[in-house]
Amino acid sequence: MLNPYSAEERLQAMVSAAYRASRSHFSHLPLRFIIDPPVDMLDAALARQVAIHVLVVQFSIPRRRLIVLLNVGRSMVNQAIRTVDYRCDEAVFERTYRAIAARANDLFMTALSEAAEDAA
Repeated sequence: MLNPYSAEERLQAMVSAAYRASRSHFSHLPLRFIIDPPVDMLDAALARQVAIHVLVVQFSIPRRRLIVLLNVGRSMVNQAIRTVDYRCDEAVFERTYRAIAARANDLFMTALSEAAEDAA
């Protein structure tokens, strides 16, 4: 059960929503490959980059907080942001990214509303 007043639990719910939303488009990948992509799987790396971009841009999680939360390097987070920003110049990718970001937001808001219903 999610405690909506706990910043840590809200952050974990945001991370979960971003990964699950990214997986909704990259459905051929298991979630564990999106969380920690194998070196030779570029699509898994892109899926994680999209999830990181959603967390920073859509959910406004500070990069430093995200680095600690995901236990990743600063350069990896910065590269994910640059890569997705660059790829969003393509109309098809931008539409897909917006769909993933909207799905992440929906998943997070659903988790919050279910937590509120459980508390009532």
